[in-house]
Amino acid sequence: MHVVLIPEYLIGLVGLVAGGAAGLVVAALAHNGRLPARDARVTAPLLLGCAVAHLFLIPAVELERQVLFGLYALALLGTVAIGLAGAGIWRLGAVYFAVLVHQADYAGLAIKVVELIAIGSALASFAARRSQRVLNVARG
Repeated sequence: MHVVLIPEYLIGLVGLVAGGAAGLVVAALAHNGRLPARDARVTAPLLLGCAVAHLFLIPAVELERQVLFGLYALALLGTVAIGLAGAGIWRLGAVYFAVLVHQADYAGLAIKVVELIAIGSALASFAARRSQRVLNVARG
């Protein structure tokens, strides 16, 4: 496998930053106590960043990938919406969508790194909540 620089894909990095910033705003505005602080500060903004990055890439790819990128972005947006609604299952969606394979280009790899960080954040948050439940049960 080799990694190439595709200049047309650099716009995806702009989308990544814009989406992450928007994710921080959305998580702050939707602070309803249903989304743990770590997920509001890290997981949701990273996933929204990846969704917007894919939306920014749509004009730079061929028709088939435009459809796939659009659907992927919608799936990520839906995953975050489920999290904002308070359903814990959204972390599974965060991990699942971030594991999908991307073509190896620098912009795609940068987006993939952010997706992997989102996986780590979702899993860490899940593990923390699970250990907190164990501690609460042990205390009686």
